[in-house]
Amino acid sequence: MSEENDIIIAKSAGFCPGVKRAIECVLELEEQGNKPIYTIGPLIHNKQVTDNLESKGIKAIESLTEAKDKKGVLVIRAHGITPAFQKEIMNFGMKVVDATCPLVKKVHNVIEKYAKQGYDTIIVGDSKHAEVIGLMGYTQGKGQVVGNIEEAKNLQNFEKVNIVSQTTQKEATFLKIAGIIKQKAKVCNISNTICHPTKQRQTETTKYAKDADLVVVVGGHHSANTARLAKLCSDLCKNVIHVETSEEINKDIIINSKKIFITAGASTPIWLVEEIANYIKDLREKSK
Repeated sequence: MSEENDIIIAKSAGFCPGVKRAIECVLELEEQGNKPIYTIGPLIHNKQVTDNLESKGIKAIESLTEAKDKKGVLVIRAHGITPAFQKEIMNFGMKVVDATCPLVKKVHNVIEKYAKQGYDTIIVGDSKHAEVIGLMGYTQGKGQVVGNIEEAKNLQNFEKVNIVSQTTQKEATFLKIAGIIKQKAKVCNISNTICHPTKQRQTETTKYAKDADLVVVVGGHHSANTARLAKLCSDLCKNVIHVETSEEINKDIIINSKKIFITAGASTPIWLVEEIANYIKDLREKSK
């Protein structure tokens, strides 16, 4: 954590280890002369980063048919994919590098373990998110995604159920939903698969957001974990803004806020956080 003139920058801001690993992976491939490099979907949900990667010849594709040059490399992104898609990729005839976050792989293993024992799987998360789509592939056809408490209440009863979480979910929400589902099952296993970096980020945010006049959440507008972080902040502070770049910041709200807390999603580079923090500091200096 950095603190200066009533501006606090979260210590947890910047890439989480899984994202950092994926970025380093593709940059190392590029430095080694591997060309072209294709990532299955955007490597991470941050436009500034993906634009920079594309300028280096690292291109995101949605379908294998877009990989025109089979002399290149296919990279599985940090969110992971289904086993069926992984098999398709391995049989495609190109070099494949798996950059799936190790903590996401742990969730794959937990789901697979219980699915083989006949358990239904409930994934607490966003059904359209790439990570959750990948997780569903390990459920052996007996998986459902629950996004909120109401959906949990509407579930049927289960003989045996294993409850897991998308790694970037809000822990309090996961535990509430798991408690509801537990009442509907004869046998229930609750696997709290929210990753440690997410828990750290949420704990730090809770500590500082409640005392701030303004919280600035930095990250992609299409990033689910950043949006969730912004929602957590809005429950604690009446003034919260979610921005990708400094151009989106309203100058008046900065000048009129005494204590400002700056945090960021797991896919936000630290240089972007620092750039916005410096912009805010400059605004405050000029307003004196």
